[in-house]
Parts: sequence; structure tokens; C-alpha cells
Amino acid sequence: MSSHQYALDPGEVVVGVAETDRRIIEPDDFVADPAAFVDVRLEGSAGKASYSLIGPGVSENSDQVINLTEPHGFSIGAAAMPPGVVNNQHMHYTAEVFICTRGRWQMRMGQHGDQTVDIGPNTVFSAPPWVFRGFQNIGGDDTWLFAVLGGDDTGGILWAPQVLEAAAATGLYLSPDQAVLDARAGDSITDAVGPVDESRLVELDSYTDDEIAARIVGPDDLQWSSAALLSSVVPGHAGAMAPVIGFGLTEDRRQRPPIWTPHGFTLEWLRLEPGASTGLHRIAQSQALLLTEGDWQIAYNRDGRRASRRAAEGSVVSVPAGCWREFSNPGAARATCVVVCSGDERATAEWDPAVVSAALDRGWSRDASGYLAPLDLLARKAS
Repeated sequence: MSSHQYALDPGEVVVGVAETDRRIIEPDDFVADPAAFVDVRLEGSAGKASYSLIGPGVSENSDQVINLTEPHGFSIGAAAMPPGVVNNQHMHYTAEVFICTRGRWQMRMGQHGDQTVDIGPNTVFSAPPWVFRGFQNIGGDDTWLFAVLGGDDTGGILWAPQVLEAAAATGLYLSPDQAVLDARAGDSITDAVGPVDESRLVELDSYTDDEIAARIVGPDDLQWSSAALLSSVVPGHAGAMAPVIGFGLTEDRRQRPPIWTPHGFTLEWLRLEPGASTGLHRIAQSQALLLTEGDWQIAYNRDGRRASRRAAEGSVVSVPAGCWREFSNPGAARATCVVVCSGDERATAEWDPAVVSAALDRGWSRDASGYLAPLDLLARKAS
């Protein structure tokens, strides 16, 4: 437990003021690393910047700044590149999910990137493990790509053989523990890892074009529910959720995620109307928000220990498991974010008694499965 946290009762964590500041990572806090990977000197790849926001991800640079190092059950990073710049073909052992918030990107699947799909703003693409992937900025100068990786230990990455061969020609190699070695700077390359034998690539997976297309969830594919949370029946809590990967927080039993295969985390969209909040609640999972649009107020804890702070658009927010939290929109326009929760199971909310009571007064509660239900149809009236 952090020195800024202390337990009030089993399962409850209180986040102090200093910890609140640390857990709200604003764009000005992001630290670009232009040397995170072995391919950065390749023609067409110079100028790309990588960011490690929560967890180390798969960075191959031991000097990369990581904003929040403690385990969450997932890592969150980001990429920014000049137009036309390429991130070369590589493979992950855990799920990798891309969230495009600005610009356009071409995602390239397979050893040589022959299978391509394009994604634009507010689009999610889940790249399956054990498949080579790369990507290119095909938009303008203002482009941004978040990435969520499954697990605290991702196992690193496997580069396509031709990429490591080309990198070696630029003086860059990989050590056995997947750190970049620079022969030009005098690093010893005696133990450098060579490219995998082409014959072993038959062990990798492949997907049809239709299967890859099914892993893209754009704005028009979202099924929003304005009854996704118990608090939604209470005035002042006008919001909606749209699941993308797994069932996440939604308490609308009719909602179905477009992608349901295990990722090690769930992912969904949340939007709040001006002046609305989610209501005070807590869950047993680690959680992160990617604030994609609008103004946000992030509040931790309840009663007299409440710690609250405004968060800028584009920020990444971390909320520890067991902590009471409330997210609000103090602005004049709709606010939207991506919500990531650790684990593949539903993130069942425990609501503050005031929210439960207000919902009961309006004839609503939750059924035995934790889904929103009319009180008069429940045999047991407690939420």
C-alpha cells in the first residue's frame, strides 16, 4: 500500500491528496521516448514517440519514464508519430487494444503487414495475441493512439525476422532481457538475440479479413444505454455507457459487448451530460479512465475524506481497487471517456447508501445478478 493510502475497513482504500495528484496523469505529464524500440533507426520509423503511462508495457528502453509503475493488471501506453511514419511488425503474447482519439491510422497485420485496416477517431481495435502487427500514421500532424496491454507481465514482444535484421544494420540489437543494445555507442552485442527462424513462424496465428474487421469497434458500432448504472435513475446522474470488450460496469442486462473474448481487462465508453456525475461507488478491480473529450472532475473517497481534482481532456486517470470514486462533468458540453477495469469478469459496483436509497425512492433497485430492475418486480426489495 502506498504511503498516501490507508485502509478504513477491509476492502476500502482512501486516496490522499498527494496520491490524487499522482494518479491523474495529464498530457503535460506525458514523457515521450523516441528510443523505446529496436526499430527506431529504420528508414520510415524515425521520429516516432512512445509513452508508458501506466506500467512499463513492452518498452525496450530501460530509461523510459513510466508515469505510474504499480501493477494494475494491465498497462496503458500511447504512440505519436509524424505523418507516414511506421511502427514495424512485431508480436505480443497478451492482448493489445488500440484506441484512436485523433487522426487516422493504418493497422497492418501479418509478418509483412499485407492485411490492413484503417481506424479513425473514437475507434477501438483489438489486435489479437500471437499475430504480427504494425501501424502507420496515415493522418495529419495531430494524431494520437492509446494502447492497453493485458497483464502486468506482457512477456515482451517478438519482432518479425526482417525487422531485427534491418535494425542490426543500423547498429541496434536486443539483449536476452529485451533491452535495446547500441553497437554504435559501444554496447556489447555478444549476447544479442537474433531473429527467430522463419520456419517457426508457422506456430503463429492468423485471422481472416472478416475476423479482423470484427475486432474494430467504431462510433457507429456502439450500443449506448442511458440505464447502465443504478445512479442513472436519480436526478443529476444523466450518463450512458457502451461496452466494447467484456461486460465491464454496465448494469443494463440487455447490453452485449461487440468483443467478448478474454483480454485480461474490460473496456467500455462512458459519457456524462453537463452537470452530471456517475454517483459515488466502488469496485474490486483496478480501474483507469482515458479522458477523450470534455471536462472532468475526479473525486476519490467519501464523507470527510473526499479528495477531488479537475482533470484536463486527454488525461489518464488511475483509481485503485476498493476506493470510493465519483466522476463528474463540470463543463458545458458532453464529456466522454474510455473506462478500463482489470480482469475479464464484470466489475460489479457497490453503491453509496445515498444512491441506493434515492433509487429505491424512485422505484428502482438491482436484481440478484446486479442488474437494474423495477422494484415492483423484485421479490427482494434490497439492492
